[in-house]
Amino acid sequence: MTGVPSSAEPLQQRIRDRVLSEVSETAVALFVAHGFDETTVDQICEAAGLSRRSFFRYYKGKEDVVVSLFSTFAVEGCAHFVARPAGEDIWTALRHSMTPMTRWADDDPVRAVAMLRLIDDSPSLRARYLDRVDRWRASLADVVHARQASATHLQAAVIAAAGMGAYLAAVRAWVATDGADSLPTLFDAAFAALRPRMD
Repeated sequence: MTGVPSSAEPLQQRIRDRVLSEVSETAVALFVAHGFDETTVDQICEAAGLSRRSFFRYYKGKEDVVVSLFSTFAVEGCAHFVARPAGEDIWTALRHSMTPMTRWADDDPVRAVAMLRLIDDSPSLRARYLDRVDRWRASLADVVHARQASATHLQAAVIAAAGMGAYLAAVRAWVATDGADSLPTLFDAAFAALRPRMD
């Protein structure tokens, strides 16, 4: 009996993750075809085979279908940062915190570029996205401060903000090439640009 909850929870999580992935793919396809503002929650639910009640159990609104992914990147990225070797320089560790984002982009560059363009083209979606990016920055500031005991909270916040600035610049450059350039290479270049000025 004691083993049932622990085995059931991962299964429930896998089912939830699969549902969210399918809803996200369906919604993004609708957004690309018809426009973000023109697509309704009802249309997403109908195409995904989901009830409105279930939709709002998973999401606060249609913006969250898109930007919730970046909350996942923040959590996984901070975990990557924490796992980096203790002696590694801060900028290299921050660069590796972008690994979840690059894996997602490499998995389907066309979809990734389409999603990022949707964000850029919709004021409401872009505002929600930038809010998620700012939360990501705050999470990074916490782990930077924990890693560098000598850094003040302000210094950690500045380092994290610089890292997220590199993220934004690299992603924008990547989208401008329609995903033709390598996002990992652009991240390498963006974070390398921080070293001469801030190390």
